[in-house]
Parts: sequence; C-alpha cells; structure tokens
Amino acid sequence: MQYGKDYSLEITSEAVHYNQWIYDLMHPYLGARVLELGAGIGVMTPFFLLEGREVTAIDIDEQLVHRHRQRVAASPRLTVSCVSIQELAAKNEYREAFDAVVSSNVLEHIPDGTDREAVMAMSGLLRPGGFAVHWVPACQCIFGSLDASFGHQRRYNRKMAQALFGQAGFEIVSCQYWNMPGFVGWWLYGRRRHIKALSRSFTLTYDRFVVPLIRVIEPRLWRPFGQSLLIVARRQDL
Repeated sequence: MQYGKDYSLEITSEAVHYNQWIYDLMHPYLGARVLELGAGIGVMTPFFLLEGREVTAIDIDEQLVHRHRQRVAASPRLTVSCVSIQELAAKNEYREAFDAVVSSNVLEHIPDGTDREAVMAMSGLLRPGGFAVHWVPACQCIFGSLDASFGHQRRYNRKMAQALFGQAGFEIVSCQYWNMPGFVGWWLYGRRRHIKALSRSFTLTYDRFVVPLIRVIEPRLWRPFGQSLLIVARRQDL
C-alpha cells in the first residue's frame, strides 16, 4: 500500500512535526511487537523502532520496499518484507505474533472489499487484547483532485471506520477526528482540478507552524470533523 506519487512520499518524509504527532497519538497502544502495514519508504518506521520495539514492516510494492531498505538502517529488531497482510496472516509463525498492527495513510488505498479482508487478517495476527491503530483521511465530502492523484479509494467518517473494525470482531477503543484546519485546506485545494499535489513550501510551512499549534489546542476541543481520523480497535479475547 502506498501514498501514490513519489513526490508525496518525499514531502511526507520531511513533515517531521506531523509524523511525530501521529506517532505520539499511537504510542500508548504499540506494545513491544509492531506490524507496520503499508510501510512504504519507511517514513514512520524509525518511530516505531523506538524504545526497543521489534518491528515487521510490510508493503506490497517492491520498489517501495527497496527504498525502505536503503533509507532505514538495518537492525536486528527490524524485518522488512514485500508481502500483503493477508499472506502474512496465512503463515502459522505470525499467528497472534503482534501487540499492535499500525498504519499511517494506508487503508484508503485498499480497494473496497479487500479492506475488510485486511482488517480480518489483522485479527489473526494480533495477540488477544492487541490493538489495531490506523491514521486515515477523513470526511468524504472533501474528496477531490488531491485524493484522486494520491490513489485514494475513499475518505473515512467515524461510522465507516467503526463498522469496518466492528464487523471484524474488534472492540472500538477510540475513533476521533484530527486536524480541523487541514480539512479546510484540503477542501480548497481539492476543488481545483489542475492541482495534483500540495506544494513543498505549503506542506513544510504547515508542518512547522500549524501542526505544533494543533497538537496543543485540538485535544481541548470538540472535533466534529477533521482532515484525518485515528481509529484504535482492540482484538477481543476469544
């Protein structure tokens, strides 16, 4: 699973405040053994390796897996594989092997129907009580040219995300919108059909000046919408 164009991948890798924010929101649920779904070029992998965690990073794109291995330093605690989550779940050695299955801007790339298969596979890979933690684009009403350019199949609302994981037998722990200013910016950019990517200057300026403010202010606010959504779901004891 991938973000779409190489350009967007490189810009995302430079958005250090944004990536740190996502990691900090996921941090309470990670445990010691993490499966990173759709790891791409490894933007988030170094965060997940912190605190001595063991990380298995997977992606179905061979070129992205190759770039991941070039970009992220090899470690005995890191396994990088070109494999789908369904294929991984079919291997006995990975059954209930992880404390958390995580992804950042990945599920929206998976075709309808196959996304349900991916979530079912997560259940088999997680230990009982383990967490599925996923950051996804939110609010279909702002779907536009940027989403199409990045290969998005959909944007999620809370009801959709909760149903996706609930129908796979997960207990929903949290499902919250984040980044309300980004909602407005994405809608404005997405209405312009000729715009296929966010400019580097805009992205880095937003990351440096806006994201730190959002991190402080938004947790204190009622958030009925946002550019993104974080869903946390727990595998129930069977």
